[in-house]
Amino acid sequence: MKTGPSVFGKFALVVKNATWLTVFEVLRVIMPFIALPYLFHTVGEDRYGNVVFAQAIVACFALAVNFGLDISAVRDVARLRNDKRELDALVSAVMIIKAALCIVSFLVLAALVETVPRLSRDAVLFYFAFLSCIADVLLPVWYYQGKENMKLLTVIRFFSIAFYTASIFVVVRSADDYVYIPLLQSGGMILSALVSCYFLFGRDRIRFHLPSLSLIGLKFRESVPFFLSRASLVINTYMAKIMCGFYLSSSDVAAFDVAQKICNGGMVPMQMFNQALYPSLSKSQNKDMLRRSLGIVTLMTSAVALLLFFLSGWLTDILSQGKTPEAGSLMRILCLYIFMGGFSLFLGSSALVSFGHQRPFNLSVLLSSALLLVCYALMVLTQNNSIYLYALTLVLAECVVLGYRFYYCRKYGLVGFRDTIIQRFDDSKIQ
Repeated sequence: MKTGPSVFGKFALVVKNATWLTVFEVLRVIMPFIALPYLFHTVGEDRYGNVVFAQAIVACFALAVNFGLDISAVRDVARLRNDKRELDALVSAVMIIKAALCIVSFLVLAALVETVPRLSRDAVLFYFAFLSCIADVLLPVWYYQGKENMKLLTVIRFFSIAFYTASIFVVVRSADDYVYIPLLQSGGMILSALVSCYFLFGRDRIRFHLPSLSLIGLKFRESVPFFLSRASLVINTYMAKIMCGFYLSSSDVAAFDVAQKICNGGMVPMQMFNQALYPSLSKSQNKDMLRRSLGIVTLMTSAVALLLFFLSGWLTDILSQGKTPEAGSLMRILCLYIFMGGFSLFLGSSALVSFGHQRPFNLSVLLSSALLLVCYALMVLTQNNSIYLYALTLVLAECVVLGYRFYYCRKYGLVGFRDTIIQRFDDSKIQ
């Protein structure tokens, strides 16, 4: 029988990486919030809504650029971390694939901006926002996550976010300066990408070269299922704002963005815990560790959802300077999304994917996306568009995903109902 410290030793690396990931995500979420009230005061909700609309459209192209490689490559880096030659080939292949997809995406965006009136009137916003896709090509988040070392990346991206936040107060001084908002954000991301590449190729001595076409093709094919899962994330996160931009108003886009930003911030602890847990579970296949982790997720998800529900009106009024009164009600609806999303996230990546059950994970994602698109299509056809219906649709889709994933987790013997309650550490069970 082993002692208590050995139990916690199993979680030591997970907690360390979760801490750094959480620090980064908290900074990424909180620091733009510092500038948000200033932006509402300076450029107004309509112009800010136009910026959010452009960023939501570009997020679809960022999805194409990453193409699921930010998931599949993490697993490959974790497996090849001690094989320098194979690691060089992997990094080169991933960056080449992303660069090619970035070029294609830009050509498609340019065609849309030139032909769609709703996009062409703010063309400069879309081009400035698209610069962030260049950062996606160069920024090796997946590499450091697979190496289970997020400290360096956290520090680098902190200065990137600080650059964006500080520059907002310096550059955006009048309503007409709203076009610089996506440029400053993209600039900060490119800065962090360049610095991280310096460490990737300098300190870690990764050698970039042209890998075989067979390797490039293999990595592209392996990322397809994860691309589909990321597509669901983009639909969940951005489609409602895109719908608002096309069928409602820019102020509605701004209101939805404020509520969703707060709720996304609430998801950070669960996301970071899962990101840190995923490599460890993929290697260890430790079901006991998985079940204990579910208890932690239960407490985190419940506490965050309740806290944000009661603070919703206060938070949205502060961040939007009281210019988006609908945001408080939207946020209370989205708290249900947080509650179910915390569980479905854990059951997806940490449970199903880590233990090799990618098929039900991917099918649940497709089911969610299909349901959302059908609901949005019905709203358009019946001309019954509403920001509250958009929010309720997100909740419904997440509920379906959670039920589907939980069914398969029980089927494969990964978790059960009793595992949602934190079990005491029974040393006699630790081998």
